[in-house]
Amino acid sequence: MTDESIRPQILSPQSYIEGASREWLVANGIGGYASATAVGSNTRSYHGLLVAALQPPVDRWLWLSSLDEEVGGVSLANHQYPGTIHPQGFRHLLQFRLDPFPRFVYGVGDCRIEKTVFMIHGQNTTVICYSIRGGRGSMRIVPLLHSRSFHSASGLPKIDQEPREKGTLLHSSRKAGDLALLSDAANFVPQETVYYNFEYEEERRRGLAWTENLFAPGFFHLDISGDVSFGIAASIDRKSMPNASVELKKANERLDALHSPHPCLAAAADSFVVKRGEGSSIIAGYHWFDDWGRDTMISIPGLLLATGRFAEAKAVLESFAAVMKGGVLPNDLGANSYNTVDASLWFVRAVFSYYDTSRDLNALAGLWPSLLQVVARYSRREKDFGMDEDGLISSGPALTWMDARVDGRPVTSREGKCCEINALWYCALRNMQHLAEALGEPWDPSLAERVKRSYPRFWNGDEKCLFDVIDPADPSIRPNQIIAAAVPDLLPISMRRSILETVTRDLLTPFGLRTLSPRDPRYVGRYEGGPGQRDGAYHQGTVWPWLMGPYVDTLLSVNSFSQESRSQARAALRPLLEPNTGGLGTIAEVFDGDEPRRPGGCVSQAWSVAEVLRAWTKTK
Repeated sequence: MTDESIRPQILSPQSYIEGASREWLVANGIGGYASATAVGSNTRSYHGLLVAALQPPVDRWLWLSSLDEEVGGVSLANHQYPGTIHPQGFRHLLQFRLDPFPRFVYGVGDCRIEKTVFMIHGQNTTVICYSIRGGRGSMRIVPLLHSRSFHSASGLPKIDQEPREKGTLLHSSRKAGDLALLSDAANFVPQETVYYNFEYEEERRRGLAWTENLFAPGFFHLDISGDVSFGIAASIDRKSMPNASVELKKANERLDALHSPHPCLAAAADSFVVKRGEGSSIIAGYHWFDDWGRDTMISIPGLLLATGRFAEAKAVLESFAAVMKGGVLPNDLGANSYNTVDASLWFVRAVFSYYDTSRDLNALAGLWPSLLQVVARYSRREKDFGMDEDGLISSGPALTWMDARVDGRPVTSREGKCCEINALWYCALRNMQHLAEALGEPWDPSLAERVKRSYPRFWNGDEKCLFDVIDPADPSIRPNQIIAAAVPDLLPISMRRSILETVTRDLLTPFGLRTLSPRDPRYVGRYEGGPGQRDGAYHQGTVWPWLMGPYVDTLLSVNSFSQESRSQARAALRPLLEPNTGGLGTIAEVFDGDEPRRPGGCVSQAWSVAEVLRAWTKTK
């Protein structure tokens, strides 16, 4: 990468549309966050300056939607109302930066206003720091509020307040707790008002609720002359104003201390790691996901091991092991659902990676019983999945990561024996053999050998790649086979090279791998529309960045980690490391299969960031 590519993200919007298409997010380590666009507008119901996690890291509620600043009678806010954007503060925005926190610089005449947004780590507290140069006259800041689940725009609840000189305490008729709005300099003037008909354009495009009203309890007022700095805080965890400059310094120092294989993604990688009770977990994606078993296990090597966060990796593994049921890891920890065939196999791989990196024998000994439960469960056939006589795992519909449904029916059923599930099964058995040796435990390698002997049944001689599923055979060209090709000793190298060639030809894009070949008549090149339309495209051509991890693994492995293959891998990853793909300073969940390959889904996805970071470390 050049020096230019790792500089802080800078955006000077020429229009509202350009700025509103760039999204930023900062997190607090317990599931809460602040998020909006590069012009400061909210285009999603999920946007807001304080989205608090009431039961960390879940049960997230929107409290503070925005702070609307007015300087010398000029408004810096931007809102979409029916047929218009009003006011149009983006016209006064001179610069937006993410370094690492969102920083807005406005110009009003000779006055310069700089605003920085950050959260106090471990608290549901957002602090907005203002630095004004050449000020004259007065500044007025109106907080716009709601009290609702962050998942959907809705009607306003009853909100009462207890005004203070430099702030106010707000009480919701809903369960969202009390919100303290505080300032260290500006006086608060109570003046209750309802603002009507806000529109969230991204939710309209996604076919979801997209209009609502917001409540203004009053406004902060400050006379300004010359240069002045002050802060405003929104918190459900504290009733006194924090020292804004001290907390900002601490927040910057904390992020500066993080190790990351690539500096552009350091803050993004950190944002997914959260506390859950006494343990730790990983948020699958922002804005709307919670902690998912499959996503977490895939993400651990890139987010925690590649960044040297071994204690947190151990805590995450132990948290999920504690909720395992009969060898099955939960698919969605927040929903307590266990409808997945692959999460437990990724768990074995994550534990192996943890031990291989940390050599923590005590942690391995503590996790060993859970690992044995996984092997025992997969070795027997139950209603959802299990092993057949050939040693291969057969599973029911929509139990793999390609689990989208429309009207209750699987879009990509994959019922039978899936190529990546059985590659992961083989990998798990081999990993167990190595871990057993480390612990001095007995282990019989014969089952792994049986799986390896049976695995060539997946070979599709016509296409020179793998069937996606066998029993019955499905010749769809999908990226799942690259996970199998990444396992060094499962298939002959000639087959692995042929798989790589097929995947490169049909599925590789600058932002990841398509989920279905464009030559397939079922291919869908756009991820757009309402929930049903998007779910129908989710795994039918949509591009997933996380698949670049096994793609790079295969590319390097079949080429003996040559310098040329390392250069090819870096070139393949580089578009995802550019600053403005999807969310700013992070990597989106998916992209369109067709050009111009717009980002979609979550603006910041854990396994997207994790697998790109992990793959990048292997190119060095």
